[in-house]
Amino acid sequence: MEEKFKEIELLLRGICFRVKVAGRFVLKEFDLSTSQFDILQYLYFEGPKMMSELSKKMGVTKSTMTGLVSRMENADYVQKVPFEKDRRVILVKISPKGENIIKKVIDERVKFVANSLKNIDRSELLENLQKVNAAISKEFDQLKKR
Repeated sequence: MEEKFKEIELLLRGICFRVKVAGRFVLKEFDLSTSQFDILQYLYFEGPKMMSELSKKMGVTKSTMTGLVSRMENADYVQKVPFEKDRRVILVKISPKGENIIKKVIDERVKFVANSLKNIDRSELLENLQKVNAAISKEFDQLKKR
């Protein structure tokens, strides 16, 4: 494998990690673990999910997920709601309080990126990142089909 691609992967991984961690400094304001934040983030972007879907996505047992969601429900970060098609099935959905946390984290990430890149030509950077994203998205779609 070409050395330049190893360096690119290392840089992308480092950038993603730092942006993620910078946003999570906001979590110190809340009684929320990183696992619970991951659940909130998933619900925010993907919509309400069944407990079994959440446990599978997060890679934890259903009993572990039940404990995590119960604590989140007690803190009013999520709500349990009946599934319209089958009222015996319960969905977990993010609450307005949970949505506000996600929005604060995203705002913090945007501020971090803006402060970090204030001396870089944003138009050129954005154009290049869009090209990188398109290429990686295309390859990722091919990978999912295998």
